[in-house]
Amino acid sequence: MAVMRSRMRAHAVEWHVAPPAHIDSRHRADFLELQRRCNNELGRHQALTHNAWLDQLEQDSAAPPLEALLDSLAQLVMFLRQLALAREQHARSLSQDKRRADSEYGTAVVICFDEEGVPWCPPLPGLGMGDPYVMSERLQSWWTAWRHNLPESMQEADLQQAQPATDQLCRLVTGGYNAADPGLALGTMLALENGISTDFWQRLGRGLRGCCEVLGVKFPDAGFFPVAETHARLQARHVLYLVEAASVHDALDQEVFFQAGFNALEHLDRFWQSQSRLLQSSTQH
Repeated sequence: MAVMRSRMRAHAVEWHVAPPAHIDSRHRADFLELQRRCNNELGRHQALTHNAWLDQLEQDSAAPPLEALLDSLAQLVMFLRQLALAREQHARSLSQDKRRADSEYGTAVVICFDEEGVPWCPPLPGLGMGDPYVMSERLQSWWTAWRHNLPESMQEADLQQAQPATDQLCRLVTGGYNAADPGLALGTMLALENGISTDFWQRLGRGLRGCCEVLGVKFPDAGFFPVAETHARLQARHVLYLVEAASVHDALDQEVFFQAGFNALEHLDRFWQSQSRLLQSSTQH
């Protein structure tokens, strides 16, 4: 399948799974249509294609004050911590589940689009999902490196300091990611993992490095971005396999699934907008 450059797909993500041969033609067609809707509706949502926070970080005119930048990153860390905890809970539930291993599914390819709509296929290592405990450790190391720049007046990245949009997003992760209803859980999982499976991490790294150069502070990398990017895509692929299994076994309520996905992306979009306003308000004073 040829995927052409398209400005309409800038910063979007698409997944293409070829169901295995033993899937009958009706279920194969139903899943491929479901996948098309995921790509067109969830993979091109504004939360992915018009990330207000990244747009603000990438502005060349001025960097935000260091305290505002760190406050913004603390909000991101709160969200990522909740996501890591949800992934850990999901991994534990799978160890007690009888669902098929990823090796029994078809081949999956992820296609990302840059700011010009140019597609590329990021390589993914093997099958399965990333280790959520490794992700948690890398996140903690990354934030510890950033904390060396924290003013004494700033608090640790604690949910008690969460902005309203951050708190609402974290609550959605806690309540939806591992919900008992398969449609609610899979819709939430797929939407959130797709939301950070784009060129998000590359843009974030470039934006933060540029801000650090302007502010004259060291850019704390700690090898976090490649790990976070790979884990998000592994998890997104894993969830898509679960969606495929639910679809071909007639166990997925698509209305619930897409409603949950849109709801999660709306929360994510409000979170990015809140982050952007946090930086904007600091540069205007």
